[in-house]
This record gives sequence, structure tokens and C-alpha cells, in this order.
Amino acid sequence: MDWLLPFAGTLGIGGFLGWAAATFLKTTARMVGCIIGLVFILMQVLAYYGIAEWHWDAIAKAASPAGQAAKAGGGLLWKILTYNLPFTGGFAGGFWWGLRK
Repeated sequence: MDWLLPFAGTLGIGGFLGWAAATFLKTTARMVGCIIGLVFILMQVLAYYGIAEWHWDAIAKAASPAGQAAKAGGGLLWKILTYNLPFTGGFAGGFWWGLRK
């Protein structure tokens, strides 16, 4: 049983840090989503009252590179978060748990 204690400690620390990182990312993403939603609602109100006119095809064309960069950044973020971690397995489990709860 003595050999199990170091593994349990490592998984516990990794799990806690993974959970904390996921909770931070989830909370930050919710705040960003709220801000984007608010901006969209304000844009629609301006369009409704004839104050502004939006060309959604041009907006979608301009936003396409940003979407591709965000997709590629997800893999880079995981590489950065797990760089040189001796307890990546525990971190991954904690990260998954933090995203799910």
C-alpha cells in the first residue's frame, strides 16, 4: 500500500489543478459569451430602429480567419497547460470534471 500513496497524491494535485483550470476557462468563456450576446442584441436594436445596417455576409467573411485561429488554438492551449507536468493524467481527469460540472 505504501507504493500507492505517491500516485494518489500526484493524481490528487493534478486533478485539483485541472479542475481549477477548467473552472477558470468555463467562467471566462461564459463572461465572453455574455458580452458577445449583449453586443449582438445592441446591434439588432440599432438595425431595428434604422440607425445602422449590417452586412452579415461581409462580417462572416471577415470573421472566418478568426474562427480557424480559435480552432487551432485549442490544441495549443492544451499543450501549454500540460507542458512539463508529471501528473498529466490527473490533470486531464480534473479538467474533464471541471468542464462537466
